[in-house]
Amino acid sequence: MKRLIKNSLNYSLVVYFFCFLVVISINANAQKNRVNTQPKITFETTSHNYGVIFAGDDGEVDFNFKNEGKSPLIISNVVSSCGCTIVKWSKDPVMPNQTGTIKVAYNTNIIGDIKRSITVSTNDQSQNRIVLILTGKVVAKTK
Repeated sequence: MKRLIKNSLNYSLVVYFFCFLVVISINANAQKNRVNTQPKITFETTSHNYGVIFAGDDGEVDFNFKNEGKSPLIISNVVSSCGCTIVKWSKDPVMPNQTGTIKVAYNTNIIGDIKRSITVSTNDQSQNRIVLILTGKVVAKTK
């Protein structure tokens, strides 16, 4: 009788273990398939160095990106680290294999070092926040 109970218990453990492996495998495949159908944002560059520029010079720069995923990419928000930087972007979804641009305008009338960041929020689950960096130095024009 003890041997029958022990064998029964061993078989139950084997069955439970097998079911556990099946569930884990199904879950892993579902996650893999979901990731493969998500949007994927890729920037040409995530930083821009103005170098040394004069006050009043053009402070506009474009950050170009591509949706390398398989579903529409949505840029839900773009926030600058200060009011000296203005950002513009399209609120329309970027379809797979299409490109988009985030336009940034830095106020070059502010003399001194440029160390600013722009945070981009997206529906790309692998990187839902991307930080773009602006660096450089603005100097006064000599008369």
